[in-house]
Amino acid sequence: MKLNTLSMVFAILVLTACPSRKKTDVEENIFNRGERIKTGFVWEKSEVSFDEIIADRQLVKVFKDDFNREELGENYTVQGGDWKIVDGKVVSKKAENRNLVLSGFDLPQNGVVKLKMKSMSDFVDIKFNVWGDGGVHDHGDGYSFILGGWKNRVSVISKQHEHEKNRFEDRKTRLEPNKDYHVKVVRKGKEIYWFVNDSLFLVYYDESPLRTENGFNKFSFGNWRSHVKFDDLEIYEFSGE
Repeated sequence: MKLNTLSMVFAILVLTACPSRKKTDVEENIFNRGERIKTGFVWEKSEVSFDEIIADRQLVKVFKDDFNREELGENYTVQGGDWKIVDGKVVSKKAENRNLVLSGFDLPQNGVVKLKMKSMSDFVDIKFNVWGDGGVHDHGDGYSFILGGWKNRVSVISKQHEHEKNRFEDRKTRLEPNKDYHVKVVRKGKEIYWFVNDSLFLVYYDESPLRTENGFNKFSFGNWRSHVKFDDLEIYEFSGE
């Protein structure tokens, strides 16, 4: 038998012995609702509520900050920029991706992060990072959540880099300046859900999730050159994957 024929037989045997992985219901119904494009996946909205996502979990509040004080305090590390508290809110007008890190508290591996945020700039572009390492990075830390980014053209969830090739995007929704956005992020094992004003906004599915035991346990507020305000940060944990 010729070498080429042997190679073909071997390939057929391998394909027969190793069938492709069947997608789970979650992946089919939620995480694959999108079209692959050059910059990632364009997201198609799914109808699922926050209560449905956490229905099998017991939430326990482990951290809260309403910022009703004058100074940021020892829980926070300023990487650069003009981060400060004004009238009970965290404010920045220019940080150029130097974050305000919640360095005094470690995030749980699984749980919920809630906060309120607003951009006073016409082009919006407001963001934060969850499950990062708290270090200085030019293009995102951990999982980055960007609302109305790139002059209000794209909103994304990305992993470790804002331009990650597998990031999930919303390219249709235009955000409004001077409007409060109430945010909830749910992380359950490999699944990340981002709710904005009680509607599912974006999702991210990670086959190799960042782990808190490996140092990816920090939350941080982010900004480039927008006039942004953040308030009412709450963190909850629940057990299990």
